[in-house]
Amino acid sequence: MSVHPMIGIVCGLKSEAAVVRRACEAVSGLNVRIGVSGARAAAARNIAVGFAQDDAKFLLSVGVSGGLDPSLTPGTLLLSRNILTPNGAAIGSLDHALFHVRPFAEAHGRWSTLLGSDEIVTSPEEKARLFAQTGAHAVDMESHGVAEAARDAGCTFMAIRAIADAADRALPPPALDAVAPDGSTRVLSTLFKAARAPKHFPALLKLGRDSDAALGALGAVLPDLLQNIASYMEP
Repeated sequence: MSVHPMIGIVCGLKSEAAVVRRACEAVSGLNVRIGVSGARAAAARNIAVGFAQDDAKFLLSVGVSGGLDPSLTPGTLLLSRNILTPNGAAIGSLDHALFHVRPFAEAHGRWSTLLGSDEIVTSPEEKARLFAQTGAHAVDMESHGVAEAARDAGCTFMAIRAIADAADRALPPPALDAVAPDGSTRVLSTLFKAARAPKHFPALLKLGRDSDAALGALGAVLPDLLQNIASYMEP
């Protein structure tokens, strides 16, 4: 019996990886490995390099992102046309892969330019500056690391992201250190910080709802997307 080529999936957060695992359970015959970077670009790249060395043929960056395009609302699904790295390089998703999933993308989301960042982008002003400077639709901290690893290894690459914090939303200060290196959420620490500055509670609650909308959007489409990719990769 033939075995499907491996798909390596990199997420920043454990909550994102849980959505991916549930999606994988809904699709039979997948050969998938999942890594969690803790929202650190270098870790995302290292995980992706490891997957490529283990003969992954397709590398996928999956998770939530911050909106740069003001027209994008929480839960909007984006598929990468290309990735802009922090140093200004552009890495394109491979044309034949894009062609294969084009009908899926046009039905469920939109082709987008994603900006990679090594630092958290926290304010509407910074988001507006980056949008004006780069034209990227959204920003995250994993996709450029995975894209670089895919480019160097000759793997097919794509990012699928969903907007959590929209372009007009600032990240509340208690949330800025909420992600642990293993990708888990420091819930108690975040709540303690918010308790010391209660004015941030409404923004935290809004961020939680928006993040849930983003994760829900990913969960709704990932089974079909993974099936689509697996069909493209059939031996």
